[in-house]
Amino acid sequence: MTIPNVTEYKQDMNAGSTLIRNDKTGGFLTCAPLWAQKCGTMNYPRGLCADINSNFKISKAFSPAVQRCGSYMDLVIVLDGSNSIWPWGPVQDFLKKLTGSLDIGPKKTQVSIVQYGEDARFEFKLNAFKTTAEAEQFAENIKQKQGRETNTAQGINFARENAFSPQNGGRPKATKVMVVVTDGESHDRAKLPEAILECEKERIVRFGIAVLGYYNREQINPENLIKEIKSIASDPKEKHFFNVSSEAALIEIASTLKERIIGIEGTSNKNEDNFLLEMAQVGFSAHFVPSQDVLMLGAVGAYDWAGTTVHKSSDKITIFEKKVFQDILQDRNDSSYLGKL
Repeated sequence: MTIPNVTEYKQDMNAGSTLIRNDKTGGFLTCAPLWAQKCGTMNYPRGLCADINSNFKISKAFSPAVQRCGSYMDLVIVLDGSNSIWPWGPVQDFLKKLTGSLDIGPKKTQVSIVQYGEDARFEFKLNAFKTTAEAEQFAENIKQKQGRETNTAQGINFARENAFSPQNGGRPKATKVMVVVTDGESHDRAKLPEAILECEKERIVRFGIAVLGYYNREQINPENLIKEIKSIASDPKEKHFFNVSSEAALIEIASTLKERIIGIEGTSNKNEDNFLLEMAQVGFSAHFVPSQDVLMLGAVGAYDWAGTTVHKSSDKITIFEKKVFQDILQDRNDSSYLGKL
């Protein structure tokens, strides 16, 4: 029992907890309501059912509640490689840890790195790697670009205009995320407000990381740098802005940054009902209606445990929205477990 192109978690999936005969085929239907779809570090028990034929062979497996993971995003790291970033080794360690913690793939998270100083260039594009291991290995060996200027607005504009484009691997329905890492105030700061506004128009979620190593070494007040990087970061600032005392301290925020990245909603057109199917447990119960050629499946975990039912015919699957049952359910605390029986 498996679903192609889905990262599965099958431990304790309770296969066979629902089992009904299919008189039409002479076989039977079995379900595993705790079969889970893995999205990043989270496992969501969507539920899985399979038709077994009279020869005890799986003819078809299906999971109506499977959906695109929240990790379906295009992530571009805009990295300051100017001379003041020193030493470079900790930056490579940070890139390795961050990319290595993401679920990278053509139908998952894609990552690109743009390094800038006086100008900007690709280190690799969104569609360059198909696995986490490939991206991680390349990221840890990126060499410092160097340069005497830090043109952050230019780096952001380069990433916005080029990195997310379909020609470079950008996907129209993926969430756009940008992580800007810099250790100095931009030399083209006058252009920053417009660069940020254009990112807002294109709904690019932005994280800003201020590396204070140079400022601390030279005993410079970092107030203006912090203010500038906060302006780059999306709202709320407390979730999208970081500052670290040195290049070596970057590694300390990699895990927190990863959690905030994968916590971003992963599709721009995902509606509330689909979002609330994460714990659906489709197949908790099942019933054939031969006269209508319909299979009815219970999904007790849908809509915050209000539950729902799924109707599957030969050509269509219908998942009933929460509002369909609101007028008839007596439990007003959203814990009706509809579909249990």
